[in-house]
Amino acid sequence: MLDKNLTLLENEVTFYRKAEKGGEKLAGGLLDFCKGDDKPVIVVPDLHARGYFLLHLLKKEIDIKDENSCVVKMSIIEALEKKLLYIVCVGDLFHSELRCYGRWKKALENFRNGDILSLEMKSEMLENINLLQMILLLKEKCTENFHFLKGNHENILNEEGKGNHPFYKMAMEGEMVYQFLSTVYDDALIYVLSLWEHALPLCAVFKNLVVSHAEPAFSVNKSKIINYRTNPDVVLALTWTGNDMAQTGSVSKSVKSLISKNRKNVVWIGGHRPVSGQYSLRQKGKFVQIHNPDKENIALVYPDTKFDPENNIICVNTSAG
Repeated sequence: MLDKNLTLLENEVTFYRKAEKGGEKLAGGLLDFCKGDDKPVIVVPDLHARGYFLLHLLKKEIDIKDENSCVVKMSIIEALEKKLLYIVCVGDLFHSELRCYGRWKKALENFRNGDILSLEMKSEMLENINLLQMILLLKEKCTENFHFLKGNHENILNEEGKGNHPFYKMAMEGEMVYQFLSTVYDDALIYVLSLWEHALPLCAVFKNLVVSHAEPAFSVNKSKIINYRTNPDVVLALTWTGNDMAQTGSVSKSVKSLISKNRKNVVWIGGHRPVSGQYSLRQKGKFVQIHNPDKENIALVYPDTKFDPENNIICVNTSAG
């Protein structure tokens, strides 16, 4: 599945994804739908091994215009299959984080005692790999309408460089996951997975929306995002930026470069740093963070309509609350 998906991503050179200029001229890091059809966009924050979140999203029913422009109630998976909307995930597929704090601590204790394949790590990796397979399948079946961007957790080699930093938070997640996969599988799978991560796009642009994993650390333009393989600083800038670490005006300046006209209603949405409520506003309200790890919230952005975080962030878990 990984090998097939890697081939798809590297060759996803089409009207919305230009090829990089140098190297092997693989598909670049920018998804540009500004010249595409006007369709609603669902932005999904950090998943962190929450396969149930993705399943709840796909089953959720929303009001949407069908093929005849009639407003009907339809499940998101049906609308996705009919190409009536786009789904853009901001990345961070692996690592359950605070939700499984106790499991990580026990797994870390076992790891330090030489038990790489502890029960706790098996439980963690079962969630991670299940979600990975779901993402691969959705991308294969709904290539143009389903997209998964690179986050800072997309670093299976736990490497330093190429826009990546080694990862640890609840435990030694980066090293523990790498050691688990290298023990259970082999180097070939890890290598293909690392190539898949580096083939993921960085940023998606629509007429009234920009999406990336993190708040841009500095002003970015189309050329640098497209040619992201030779611009690791841009990869880092769109995946690792912490709160209050971005340059003032980085969003507004980037929007001017990415969207040529009618920028009044443009909003930039990302995840990366968690929020305590529904959302958090940064960059004078131009950047909206929507990642609440305790909720299953998504942002629903309609074309030609200014995004309203009070009304357009919805929970997809119908049993919540």
